[in-house]
Amino acid sequence: MRGSAVLTESITVRVPPGTAYAAVSDVTRMGQWSPEVRGSQVLGGRGPVGVGVGTRFVGLNRASWLPWATLCTVVAAEPESRFAFRVSFLGVALSQWTYRFRELPGGCEVTEEWLDLRSPVAGRLLTAVTPVFTGVVRRRERNRATMRATLAALRAALESG
Repeated sequence: MRGSAVLTESITVRVPPGTAYAAVSDVTRMGQWSPEVRGSQVLGGRGPVGVGVGTRFVGLNRASWLPWATLCTVVAAEPESRFAFRVSFLGVALSQWTYRFRELPGGCEVTEEWLDLRSPVAGRLLTAVTPVFTGVVRRRERNRATMRATLAALRAALESG
């Protein structure tokens, strides 16, 4: 699975890249936009301000009836340019989410990328058991749909002020 599952979606937003970066890098706000993320909590007593490389946070998720938590670690924090974090569950690497911000006349392009980091063995095992808990049978298709919804909701929130 590694390397074979990369999804990318982009949207144009009428705000500067710094504004979009500030919103996305405040990981406590992701639940406002994502249909699957319910919230997150930064670990180590740090608030969302100053989240940087190495910051860890718990992501709270739900796709159907059962919520689950993931451990996330920020791996890139480049204001106005790129924000990325890796996701694991019970010590198993699952994915990396990356957001890129590119200045355009009158705003910026926000690109969201999902990279599947599951090893072939872990990927097969998780593919077999997670639908029971998450209700998600086709993770790749589900992620593409939630990425589009997340970016549309982010644009609506940022453009409305």
